[in-house]
Amino acid sequence: MTSRRITVALFLGLTAFWVVLSGRTDPLFLAMGLATTTIVTAVTARLVSSALAADKAPIPLSRVPLLVGRWVGFVLWMAGRILVSSVQIGVLAVRPRLSLAPCEVRFRTQLQSPLARTLLTNAISLVPGTITVDIDGDEIWVHALSPAQVGDLTSGRLQNKVAGLFLEGPQPPLDPSQISREAVS
Repeated sequence: MTSRRITVALFLGLTAFWVVLSGRTDPLFLAMGLATTTIVTAVTARLVSSALAADKAPIPLSRVPLLVGRWVGFVLWMAGRILVSSVQIGVLAVRPRLSLAPCEVRFRTQLQSPLARTLLTNAISLVPGTITVDIDGDEIWVHALSPAQVGDLTSGRLQNKVAGLFLEGPQPPLDPSQISREAVS
């Protein structure tokens, strides 16, 4: 996809997003929306173009519905994971006698796209009880309140969901030698 096509798609997507979120079609709101999306597009177009075109061939138009479905599925799955983890953390807060077992997980990801790695680390940090502490190339360091909080990560499920969004191959579960479950004092 050329830079100009990416810019136009970004502008149209942001404008549609504005209209859907505002729910209003008054001339004033449409003008504010167009002004805002024009400014955001002008500021971010080069960044978005370089991120999308940096390391991959253009996505065929026939695959777009599949990718949209995967993104919607990922957002819903993440919402479910966030809800479950929030309840787990809430139980730990209400019942302080339950023992915490903080741990660290260090692993190497096989995700190739920098955007995919960024999404992976942000998804890890979005789930309550986990946070991405450091990223060094393909090595990621995660802190968790308990080993249960990183189950989707160690099983490879989270990485596979992210890989599917970026049309990368399947990701294996983490090798036990990659995982350092050291209790944090």
